[in-house]
Amino acid sequence: MMNYGEVPEKYDGFYFLPLETADQEGFDFKFFNLKEENTSHESIEGNNIGDMYHICILKRNKNNGADFDDAFEAILGDPLQYVMNLAGTGLYGTVLRKTKTSGKWFQDYLTDTKLKLYNKKVTKALKSILGNKKNDSES
Repeated sequence: MMNYGEVPEKYDGFYFLPLETADQEGFDFKFFNLKEENTSHESIEGNNIGDMYHICILKRNKNNGADFDDAFEAILGDPLQYVMNLAGTGLYGTVLRKTKTSGKWFQDYLTDTKLKLYNKKVTKALKSILGNKKNDSES
């Protein structure tokens, strides 16, 4: 099951997030356009098969949180179909059409995403340590 919502005629990219229902596998798509000044929406480095895309893949970890998996570029004929083939794998992420100006946005996005994931891990580890010290002092 895929929830496209309304697919815009033109979009720069989309987030694909796992559906939150236990009885369905699939994704919820959130389409977006870059809003930066002087943004180029014209794709580059594609061919007759399709456009080039920046792709960020996250995966669910054993605690049902997120871990960074990979980031790469690929030519996709149908990016939505590419993502649909990932249903049931525990992977999700972001797909962004490669343009003259998309590289900076994508690098900032990767840096921000990795930092947020790292901060969540550190916070969880600190809470665990502090929780164990509190329990030890109560004994």
